[in-house]
Amino acid sequence: MILILGLLVVFAVILILRPWQRRGCRWREDRRALADGRVLHLCAACGAELALPNGKSPKHCLAGDRP
Repeated sequence: MILILGLLVVFAVILILRPWQRRGCRWREDRRALADGRVLHLCAACGAELALPNGKSPKHCLAGDRP
């Protein structure tokens, strides 16, 4: 009985969190510099774009900020 209850709790937690819908950003650097010297970074997972100074890389996922 405890095993069945444990499996139901695990199944409910998985359904609530939905890890298959959340993918972390995978940033790709567009090596062509912008006019002001910044470099454009594109996310392969969510399509976000971020312009940062040359030599810097994105640290945060922007997938949750997308509509």
